[in-house]
Amino acid sequence: MNGLISAKPSQTAIRLAFGGFLLLLVQSLLLLLVPGLDGSVRLLVWVLTPIALVAFVAALVGLPDPPAEHWRRRHGR
Repeated sequence: MNGLISAKPSQTAIRLAFGGFLLLLVQSLLLLLVPGLDGSVRLLVWVLTPIALVAFVAALVGLPDPPAEHWRRRHGR
């Protein structure tokens, strides 16, 4: 998979970046709606922030593509 920094980013990288930004948006909206941060909201922030950060970093760097013939085996030939 080509990352977002490459000349032709893959569709998976774009989806990962979009998903990460959506997680950050949901987290921000939840924080805006709550007048005070209690324990459950703090837990939600601590769970969503690393997931969004990992999704964005994976989208920037890119994940390796599987080999083209990874599903085909020769069965002893």
